[in-house]
Amino acid sequence: MKRRRSLSILAGVTAASLAGTSCRTRQNFQITRWRGVLFSAEVDLAVHDLPVGEAEELIARCVSEMQRLEALFSLYLPDSSLCQLNREGRLGNPPGELVNLVRKSLVVAERSGGIFDPTVQPYWQWLREVVEAGDGIDPAEQVRQLSRVDYRQVRCAAEEVSFGKSGMAMTFNGIAQGWITDRACELLRESGARHCLVNLGEFYALGGQCSGQDWLVGLRGLAGEEVSLRNRALAVSSGSGFYFGTGAGRNHLIDPRSGACAEDRRVVAVTAGEACLADALSTACAVMGDEEARALIAKWEGVDLAIHRSPA
Repeated sequence: MKRRRSLSILAGVTAASLAGTSCRTRQNFQITRWRGVLFSAEVDLAVHDLPVGEAEELIARCVSEMQRLEALFSLYLPDSSLCQLNREGRLGNPPGELVNLVRKSLVVAERSGGIFDPTVQPYWQWLREVVEAGDGIDPAEQVRQLSRVDYRQVRCAAEEVSFGKSGMAMTFNGIAQGWITDRACELLRESGARHCLVNLGEFYALGGQCSGQDWLVGLRGLAGEEVSLRNRALAVSSGSGFYFGTGAGRNHLIDPRSGACAEDRRVVAVTAGEACLADALSTACAVMGDEEARALIAKWEGVDLAIHRSPA
């Protein structure tokens, strides 16, 4: 059965904060919620303005699909397809979803000249361990670790995904949340959803609000800064999102060219037609200079970039 629906899938948002976006009045506001953990993060799924039974069925479909994809892409589940690839250096008969995501990652890697590089995982892990141990960074060891980062050494085919040199490993942390957001939106469209704001780490606005207005998403830490969305995705990246150890300028966004980390006060917001593309490009732009980032964005049609700096 397909009809006009109002639905939001949100991460870490309270029901009270959503009441203003309901198609109904606040007195008649109805919400069905699921809370859980995916990709080591707390996720809160909330469905608006649907009968409870119908909402629960739709939530169950989304949760099942996200858990299935987590089992493929996770760095923390030892039996995931990604962990098997990283352990063995090759993965025969890879799932089609993993092949698709690797190929999308390599396209952005190529166009960005390797600034977005899904093979940064060994360096990322080494840097975190060094910083959290309180050790200084040995320049020679840093060079050795960076030599393991090279997207051009990834071989991707339907029959096998493999690495061209030993010691390599991949991460999808800069693109998988967007890819899964896109997949969730596919499920919603198939179910007839027309008014949705999906947030699974990256945002996607399916249609507008029931009022006819666009969805507005505020940028955390930037008072008064909002992004208007309708049938578009938003991804935001900032070095302040996750620090290694006590910080000291070392964070999760790394430039594979130098091993340097992103400026922590700089906030990059990218909107695009696909959440996975917005996710990957925001990751790349976060470690690039402003003009370099704008040049990268210009390589895609229908993609927009905004660069902010949060207060000190």
